[in-house]
Parts: sequence; C-alpha cells; structure tokens
Amino acid sequence: MHWKAGLVLGVFGLNMGAGVAQNLVPNGSFEQYDTCPQFTGYGEYATGWFDLHTNSADYFNSCNGGTVVGVPFNQFGYQQAADGEAYMGMATSSPGGGPWYRELVGIELSQPLIPGVPICLSFKTAMGGFGSWSGNSTPYSCKGIGLKFFTQFPDDWSLYLYPNSAALSLDVVPTDTAIWYSVSGMYVPDSAYAFIAVGNFFENALVDLTLIDSTGYGTFPLAYAFVDDVRASFDLAYCTTANGAEERRSRGWSMYPNPATTRVQVRGLNEAGTLWRVFDLTGRIVESGRSTGQGLEIWVGDWAPGEYILQVGEEHRRFARFVVSP
Repeated sequence: MHWKAGLVLGVFGLNMGAGVAQNLVPNGSFEQYDTCPQFTGYGEYATGWFDLHTNSADYFNSCNGGTVVGVPFNQFGYQQAADGEAYMGMATSSPGGGPWYRELVGIELSQPLIPGVPICLSFKTAMGGFGSWSGNSTPYSCKGIGLKFFTQFPDDWSLYLYPNSAALSLDVVPTDTAIWYSVSGMYVPDSAYAFIAVGNFFENALVDLTLIDSTGYGTFPLAYAFVDDVRASFDLAYCTTANGAEERRSRGWSMYPNPATTRVQVRGLNEAGTLWRVFDLTGRIVESGRSTGQGLEIWVGDWAPGEYILQVGEEHRRFARFVVSP
C-alpha cells in the first residue's frame, strides 16, 4: 500500500472548426487505461496522465471487480463514476501527513492555451470516506481541490507548493457523500500553457479541514477526494453541457433525510413491489423488502451509526448512500 500520505476570439482570427467543442483535456474522464488497477497508488495507469509530486494518487476503474480500487466500492469510499466507469482519487490535505503532502495528477493538453483567449473549465469531485477498509477511509473533508495550468510541470514539487491559487477550485467543503459536486467557470490564460494538473494547491490553513466521520470508522489521517470528468474548451458552453452518462444514470427517485436518525423515506418509485435492500460497508444485507406503493419508509432508529448503501430495484446501478446519525 502506498502512503497517502474583454478579448474575443475574432481578434486572433482563430478557426477552431470541428475542435470548438473539443475537450482540451485528453482522457478527461479517465476511461482509457494502460493497465487495469489492482492496488492503490497507480494514478499513471490512466492513459496519458502523470502521477505527480508524491506519485501516489489512486486510479479506480470497474475493470477491477474488487473493493480495493474498484468502482463503485473501494477502500476510500463508495461512489459511482460521474462519467463512464472510472475516476481518480487523491489526498487533498494532510493534518496527519505533514503540511507538504498533496497528491496530484496532470496531463498534457491536446493543444496549448492562447494568452488572452478565454476557455471554460469544469470538473466533478466527490468526497471520500466510509470505504471498504478503515485504514484508507478518511474522517475528513476540505475545500480547495481544483485545476492549475503549467507551461512545464515543476521538477521539484516540494519547492513549488503552495501557490495558494488555481484556475478553478472548489470553494466549499463537501459534506454529502452521496453526490458529485460540479465545479465550473471561465479562465483567461496569461501564457501558452500546455499542461493541466488536478489537486489542492492551497495550504492547510486555507482549506477548512472538517470532520465528516464522527463514528470513528475512518482512520486515514488525510482529507481525500474523487475526481472525474475534467474539461477545458474554447467553446464556453461545453463545460456545462450534461453528458449522456449522467442522464442515463439519473436514478429517478429521491431519498431523505440524509443523515437520518429515525427513518429514511424513499419517494418516486416506478411501481409497487419494487425490491429494495440496505447493505452495510462490509456488504452484509442489513434489511430488505418490497415497496407497497411508489414510496417506502425504512426504520433506522435502532441501527448502529455509520454509512449504509441502499439498493432500489434489481438494476445494479440504482444505489444511494446515506448516513445514520446517533
């Protein structure tokens, strides 16, 4: 195990042609891979991506059928991919790993940026925690993860950290383990940047480290985040266009409250008799049944505090995560 430790395009006479809606970030959803991951710490297995600084970012892909670096359940958390079957994961702050510690990944753009010409940027991030192994499951979350451009990647990242700036970054602390947070914006480069890096470029004092697992399950002393669907484009509408995978995977029903203390309500089921099951993080079925209408109620008042996984229907992708609080 690795330690986790006011210019317009016409001014420049640009002719982007078919490339207008092109993602400048190759393999931005990490779908292509050179090797199916089997262990933690191999971010470079995603084709084209460099595992920077500590060389210990994690690559997750459903090609791995286990719970170490698989999708959706792995040692760091439970999360379906935002797009496709894969995503990246990395430490984003380090209360227990030294103030220098960050995990970063980066890739060369398909074409350099043009100084003064705006681009759109976006990425999706989800918080880690409540994974299949407590030793790699973080109790913390923080803000700050984002995108930064480079003409060349630094040779010595320990001398570079921290610039306390990014082209785009998450400015809130994620606290909902069930969702992907979408981050988007516009950026006007001041240089012909040819590389993009993903990570947290802000020092610990600026990231609002927050305890999100009060159950004591997670013992990994770092904040951790998943990242997927990284985009950059000269087409300023491209980064906020929903992808087909997101639309296909919309589960079409709602669950509340989350966290829950006494009961979980589910509404919007297609039909009565829908099979449902709740698993704990070991994969054990805690409770199951069939709905009597287009909704159901699950009593959790006497359950142990912690995170659970609800499956509704027999399609393997219709999952949601929820927390039972004391």
